[in-house]
Amino acid sequence: MSVTTRDKIVALTLPLIRKKSYSSFSYDDISRELKITKAAIHYHFEKKEDLGIAICEKAREAFTSCYENTLNEIRSKNGHPWRYIENVMKYLAVDEICLVSSFQSDYENLPPQLKEKVKQLSEMQIEQLELLIKEFAPNGKGETVSVITNLCIKGALQYRRVLGEIFFKKALKSIKEQFYFALDGHNASLLFKKYQGANR
Repeated sequence: MSVTTRDKIVALTLPLIRKKSYSSFSYDDISRELKITKAAIHYHFEKKEDLGIAICEKAREAFTSCYENTLNEIRSKNGHPWRYIENVMKYLAVDEICLVSSFQSDYENLPPQLKEKVKQLSEMQIEQLELLIKEFAPNGKGETVSVITNLCIKGALQYRRVLGEIFFKKALKSIKEQFYFALDGHNASLLFKKYQGANR
């Protein structure tokens, strides 16, 4: 299947928002990078809001794919909820933050329809991780662990911009260890090492 101009615009805009935020990128950025006219961009996305909504839909598809893949792994006894986090983060370059966090930073200035999409994505990330935790550890505190983990990781990604990759890796390792302990209790150390070895 050939990649359309519309697809190229969406693919380029994703990292622009993760790096610069929704309010800080422009159609000029896209035009220069793709070597197309701004009129060509407006043909596919008349307003910036339309492009923002398309980005949210693309993110929804990606999150859902990560969720379904992780759920299947857990049900086949070959996975852990942390895999969902890994799969979502693999899309991020070292100078990027979470797409949802980037949208959230502009939330008060977003058009109403885009605001609603960002709210839905925000709820989705917490809910999907919560459901995976409950699937893996039915007696665990899924909602609490999901909320705390999401907040910690999004914060760590923000700090990475300032303090660098070494700091981020240490922070992520600590978050991951606490996540495992919350789900696996006294077996956390053994399971953490087992899962680490299986994913090298």
